[in-house]
Amino acid sequence: MIRRALSAAFRGPKSIPYAYGAIHAVIDASTVTVVVSSSMIHELSLGQAFQLIVAYDILAFGSQALIGLIIDKLELLRGAVLLGIALTVAAIVALPLTPVTAMILAGLGNASFHVGAGAITLCASEGRSAPNGIFVAPGALGLTFGLWFGRSGAELMWPFYVVLGLCFVWALVLPVPAEHRVRTPGERDRPPGAPEPGRVRFAHVIVVLLLVSIVVRSLVGYSGAYQCPSGPLKLFGLGAAAFGGKALGGIISDRLGWMDVSVGALLLSAPFIAFGGPNIELLLIGMFLFQMTMPVTLAAVALCYPKRPGLEFGLTALALIIGVLPTFSQAATQFYGPVVFLALILASALSVWVGLRMLGDRNPIRGMWSARRA
Repeated sequence: MIRRALSAAFRGPKSIPYAYGAIHAVIDASTVTVVVSSSMIHELSLGQAFQLIVAYDILAFGSQALIGLIIDKLELLRGAVLLGIALTVAAIVALPLTPVTAMILAGLGNASFHVGAGAITLCASEGRSAPNGIFVAPGALGLTFGLWFGRSGAELMWPFYVVLGLCFVWALVLPVPAEHRVRTPGERDRPPGAPEPGRVRFAHVIVVLLLVSIVVRSLVGYSGAYQCPSGPLKLFGLGAAAFGGKALGGIISDRLGWMDVSVGALLLSAPFIAFGGPNIELLLIGMFLFQMTMPVTLAAVALCYPKRPGLEFGLTALALIIGVLPTFSQAATQFYGPVVFLALILASALSVWVGLRMLGDRNPIRGMWSARRA
């Protein structure tokens, strides 16, 4: 009866990004809490805690491309989701025992869930960008909660078991697309029996350009607020800006055109981020605009490799960690400044513009910036 009720409440592809997005927030909150709280529970030195966090980030994001290849080969999307939740539970169990084991389990659990749920969302998106933003955006809230709760020592862990258990049951009954592929926008109106659309020309070049923009988004997103003093406003404000930008960016882009919204939002964000300085209000406006391009870049990469949704999601995660790595070095802070940030954002906008222009025969890519008006 419970299974039937849950299936009725979340039946059909439209429910997928919302449901998996909610679980996404729980997974990120749980894994980040495990890693951040390890330093306090096990009384690690500042250097040891830093190394643990860096290792977690590399494992959680860097392994997603490999996991994506595996689940594309085996077509185990739901299995990857369930494995991710189970590994996250195991990480919480291991937390009081050993920080390294807990970190490894948390990193692999996070990666497995992201790739599985992300691939499911891509397969159900029908080439639109909005579902991607709706799925990814709650992760920013989970990350923010995990950082805040983890710094408190996080000794009260039993609620995570309860919520993760419910998520596991929820994932068992959530719908999964019948086909392991990303349907392009034109396929919605394709008559039965008609041939599939041809391969995207210069797909590899387009993907590289879009991944470059993701690297820049990650780099600037983590370092752009360096002048703002640390505190609750910065932590929760940046989390809310990332959530809002990603969630609304895809919805607006599908309505007004990928090119107009994504490139326009990047250009509008540049002065707020580059010259906002210690003014947190200006920076939050900039970060909100800056994150609006995320659903579009993910959807565009998916159109290039429609039969490899796991790999596509994994590649974008790999680009994220590449962008984050320089921010871990204290030496990198000497390069932070208005000119550098402005140049990086403009380079990101140019990469998106060229990449989407090359992909301009796809329906959502329209508007005054595009190669072809729909």
